[in-house]
Amino acid sequence: MKEDKNNINKWLKFLDPENLKGNLMFSSLYIASFEAFKDYVVDEVKFFFNTGFSEGEFTFSEEYITKVKALDKSILKATLLWLKDLEAIDEKDIEVFDELRQYRNKLSHELMTLLFEGLPQELPEKFAQLIALRVKIEKWWIMNIEIPTNPDSDESPEVKEEDIMTSSQIFNQLIFDMLSGDEKKASYYQNEFKKKFETK
Repeated sequence: MKEDKNNINKWLKFLDPENLKGNLMFSSLYIASFEAFKDYVVDEVKFFFNTGFSEGEFTFSEEYITKVKALDKSILKATLLWLKDLEAIDEKDIEVFDELRQYRNKLSHELMTLLFEGLPQELPEKFAQLIALRVKIEKWWIMNIEIPTNPDSDESPEVKEEDIMTSSQIFNQLIFDMLSGDEKKASYYQNEFKKKFETK
């Protein structure tokens, strides 16, 4: 009897349009953010070793093969290990990433079951960890790669890490505002965008 009641409650939640839309949005946002994280990490490091463009393709130095790709058969894992060697991240960060990857796989392969059974309760925490890991790498990259290699950096005022607002922080704030229940926040960016182009 208790099991029947549990199934009824699951069906009621599953058939609730707002609940279903919310779960679909959150699970899709997690998967999309994870894929974006992978692309960002691999491409940022890869193009650090870019040597130019030849015959329709980008070219990369031999160091990319010996210092990055050689670290692991997975280019993503190899890139993370390279970042760890430079102390951009640590072993704990890589362990966290492995957990985040498992959640991504679970959502991708078992989404229909999870929509019925309920998304993992710890998913919001995992999403926050994913964003935090990307921001950590972004800030390290800005402080240790972009600023030191910028020829105009000597003339710029000193930049502190806590003052940096990364692109992913801005984008995620935009997404969360748009998905919030606050109508003013949700429509703010579209309204401002329209104003900008209506005045031209």
